[in-house]
Amino acid sequence: MRPRGWWLVVALLTAVPLTGCTRADGADATRVPGCTVPPDEDALLDAYAKDPVVAVRPEGARPAGDVVRSTGCRRLNKEDVSNTSVVLTWRPDHDYDEATLRRIYDPVARDAGWRYAVDPDAAPDGAGETTLAYCRDVRGITSRLLIRAQATQRMDVRPSSADRSPSPQWSVVAPALIYLTIHAAPACPRP
Repeated sequence: MRPRGWWLVVALLTAVPLTGCTRADGADATRVPGCTVPPDEDALLDAYAKDPVVAVRPEGARPAGDVVRSTGCRRLNKEDVSNTSVVLTWRPDHDYDEATLRRIYDPVARDAGWRYAVDPDAAPDGAGETTLAYCRDVRGITSRLLIRAQATQRMDVRPSSADRSPSPQWSVVAPALIYLTIHAAPACPRP
C-alpha cells in the first residue's frame, strides 16, 4: 500500500525542471527600492547560464557546485545589494596563471563575442590571483565576464625565524579556485 500523498511528491518532482542551477539570492525577498534590474531578467540569466564559456572545463578541475543564479536588487547585507549574475566555481588540481587562463578561455570567449577589457575594478585581491575581464551585450544588456583564478594558499606549519629555517611541511589554508562570473554591468571598461 502506498502512502496517501505519494502522487503529490511525484507531481512536484516532474513539474520542477532539473537545470543544474541553484539560486543564491533569496528570490522571495523584496527588491531594494530605487534599484532596477534588466528587463526579462530570467531570460537574461538563462542566456548567461547557457553561454559557451560556462561549459569550458579547466584542465584538472572539478566543479565546486552548480551554476548559481542571482537576481538583482536583493539586500545581501547592510552595504551590499545583489546583481543579476551567474557564477560557477571550479576546484583545479593546480594553480592557474594568466597565460594558462587565456589559453583556455580566450578562444571560446572570442568565438562567443566577448571582448577582452582591462578592468581596474578587477585587480587581484592577493598574491597568486589573476583576473581576466571581458564585455559584450547579452540580450541587449551590457554584460561583463570575469574569470578569477586564486592560487593555493599555504602556511608554514613551523614558521621560520632568524634562528630556524622554514619547515619542509606546509599546510593548505585555501585550495586553488577558479571563479567564473557573468553579470549585468552598467558600463564596460575599454579594451
